[in-house]
Amino acid sequence: MITPVDVALKRGFSVGPSPHYNAFAMRPSHFKKPLEFAAFWSSLMALAAAASWGSGPLGPGRLYTTVERMQAGHLRAVHDDRMRIAGARHEVSDKTGYTDYRAVLHVHASDSPHTGGTRPELLSAAHEAGVNIIMLNDHTGSDRDFINDSWRGLREGVLFIPGAESEGFLVYPVSSIKGRKWASREEYVQIVKERGGNIFLSHVEEKLDWPVKGLDGIEIYNNHTDVKDETAFYAWLRQNMVEPEGLHSLESALRDYPQEVFGVCQDYLSEIMAKWDRELATSHLTGVAANDCHHNQVFTLTAVDSNTAELQYISSRPTAVRITSKDAPGIADIVRGHRSGETIARLDFDPYDRSFRYVTTHILAKRLEEHEVRDALSRGHCYVAHDWLCDPAGFYFAAQNNSGKTIGIMGDLVKLEGSVVLKAALPVPCLIRVILDGELLNETKGDSLRISVRRPGVYRMEALLTIDGEQRPWIYSNPIYVRRD
Repeated sequence: MITPVDVALKRGFSVGPSPHYNAFAMRPSHFKKPLEFAAFWSSLMALAAAASWGSGPLGPGRLYTTVERMQAGHLRAVHDDRMRIAGARHEVSDKTGYTDYRAVLHVHASDSPHTGGTRPELLSAAHEAGVNIIMLNDHTGSDRDFINDSWRGLREGVLFIPGAESEGFLVYPVSSIKGRKWASREEYVQIVKERGGNIFLSHVEEKLDWPVKGLDGIEIYNNHTDVKDETAFYAWLRQNMVEPEGLHSLESALRDYPQEVFGVCQDYLSEIMAKWDRELATSHLTGVAANDCHHNQVFTLTAVDSNTAELQYISSRPTAVRITSKDAPGIADIVRGHRSGETIARLDFDPYDRSFRYVTTHILAKRLEEHEVRDALSRGHCYVAHDWLCDPAGFYFAAQNNSGKTIGIMGDLVKLEGSVVLKAALPVPCLIRVILDGELLNETKGDSLRISVRRPGVYRMEALLTIDGEQRPWIYSNPIYVRRD
């Protein structure tokens, strides 16, 4: 398949995603040679119209392309399956002895020109989405102290922990490191971890060869990572924004199926999971989810005159571009009947509550306190879940002895002596996969699983749900480490 990006690159364009997680951004730095926006837009529209959206390789568990997932019939089918699964949900009787707290990591607010959201928005979204913990990650590079000048502690029942996205990591120092100097990556890791700070490898797709020594863990799922390769989808969205029928369909989809639209790009990130499995052979490494949310995927189309509209969005900063009927013939129909300056459409794809419902890191801790959360993350007492598919709260994956007593939970080291059984229990039936040292050990359907442990190794679990005929990743457990001594 020849994609729009293949052809556009040959013509001198760069149409890949913005480095600031803006799938629609178009600005001068995206061009390999100085070209007018109108020429770029017209060329992209022609490419989009000619593209074969339904072809190309699909990832694990997929039957449909992202563009196909955006069609009304598929969105409806996903919604209906989600509701059906929610209706069958039950409580899990097995207990770890910890409280299951819903947390979001890699969260941006009020920290850069390309971040559209604010911290008060985060608090409101946490209440709406049932999130207990928000771990902030400011973009660095200014004089601002990302620890002392941020939110910290409990606010209206939500625990905030400040941090930064810095040097390729998610960092959560216990105290300010402003003004500190380091000469190497290893030295930076040591500085962050002083007095119990946490550090995770971020955007692992760009760092598959990076060492993990000294780290608490890595992002095993990052929402930005998942959408970065969706070039054809980006072109399709751009095309539909400037066509009357396409714009109406997008508005309808966001109105009727907002969470399903947010999830259309969801994939199993095979390369990242493979790196995690490789590193687990020699390292205790916690897997976490990265929302990488900014609330900056908001697009406002405003009438200028009978043949022109203005599209406002955020790339590296708030931006506005004018699109004429010469650039996109459908613009004349879109602006018809609208006064100059009147808003035609506002498409908000990523409000914080939608991102929070999409994927979280569930932290198993005794109390909602910062030191408890930090300890749980460093020990691997947590799991990653796409909550939008079904509420996973209460998920149980642990080692038991022959009396059924829990002797180790996710992240723990368990000695292989006597009879050791791994048990999984889930709130709905699903496809359960047990992974041993990076290889599939067992796969079964149901809401529980028991496996006798016969050899040492690193055991982790994945749960998948059948949604619109596809196998969608739902839960990723952290490992249980089984050793002989």
